[in-house]
Amino acid sequence: MSWINSFRQARFRNASFFVPSAENSGGRRLAVNEFPKEEKPDVEDMGRKARRYNIEAYILGDEYFGPRDALIDALEKEGPGILVHPYRGNITVSVDSYSYRETVTEGRMVRFNIAFVESGERDFPTSVVDTVKDVMLKKQTALDACKTALSRVYSIAQVPYSISQNAISTIDKGLDLIGESKRIVSSVSDFSRDLENAQGRVIQLAYDVVDLGQETVDLLSFGTLTSDDFPATAENSKDQFFEMKDMWDYVPEEQIILDSPADQYADFFQNVSIVNGLSMLAIIEYSNLEEAVELRDIAFKKLEEILISISDDDLYISLYALRTAVARDSDVRGRRLPRLASFTPNVSLPAIVHSYSLYGTIDEEDDIIERNAVRHPGMVPGGIPLEVKISV
Repeated sequence: MSWINSFRQARFRNASFFVPSAENSGGRRLAVNEFPKEEKPDVEDMGRKARRYNIEAYILGDEYFGPRDALIDALEKEGPGILVHPYRGNITVSVDSYSYRETVTEGRMVRFNIAFVESGERDFPTSVVDTVKDVMLKKQTALDACKTALSRVYSIAQVPYSISQNAISTIDKGLDLIGESKRIVSSVSDFSRDLENAQGRVIQLAYDVVDLGQETVDLLSFGTLTSDDFPATAENSKDQFFEMKDMWDYVPEEQIILDSPADQYADFFQNVSIVNGLSMLAIIEYSNLEEAVELRDIAFKKLEEILISISDDDLYISLYALRTAVARDSDVRGRRLPRLASFTPNVSLPAIVHSYSLYGTIDEEDDIIERNAVRHPGMVPGGIPLEVKISV
């Protein structure tokens, strides 16, 4: 991919600007100790330096005062924020300092020099964390952020008729997709009733963004919470993960105008689906480490695609926090999971014998049979590799 295809419109928080040049710096933190009578110093590596991003920015136009003030407000807001770096992508940073210059000779323009420094949470824990509970807390925060982000941009009250009808159609098809995809809870009367009720008042929902957001979240999240009437369990969570995966790429059949209410709802629908899919990863009872890594990578890849296009800072931060919580849970539980390995028996023997030989128990016979699609458990052919679990 060429550099121009990767070039991004620069933005900090929700303030956009142009960047003619950017300078980045980093390195290692070194403690240099020089001793008497010694020719060579002792250099201690104290870790990586914080990366710094010095950006030359400008805002141009007859009415540049508003965007200028918006950028100043963003730069002076407390706490870290998301910088969309034109060459580096999305980075969580804090503002070290900034200056700006306006001149008569450069009318209609203001130039900024901004010094950002990378910012983030500590990687090491300060206390023992219930990783599953942490994922569920981060999930709820992310769902709330999804609803808030939608309410900030979505409205069909004063749009052309065709635009409002496109939004209504998008919502209607989203509800249909929920009914088709969420097969695990389809037989639960509460879910069926709520879905039917939402479908019956889709026009009313389309004009009330708060109700629309809550109804969609409730329907998509039904059965994915441990405290629900139909709780997510180790037995159904993997199936629910793949049900959510079916809804990650929801795009209605009609042509959608970029940033229209229909497009905004489709993004919201996708965001809520990935949040629920990520949370399922903390509940699934994996049979081996490879399975856990595979499902996590599927979800993380989709999340990265979503994060690139998000402009709402609060939503971005909450989704990234959920990703961090899921990664931590995956790391903690992954240490206890067996790995997969290849085992080639020399002679043909029953699967039960292989189970006892490999594990000292006959309890893994069924796993060997199912994992390798053994046709005759009483005589597993020798000389053919088998996929088996090994303890770590």
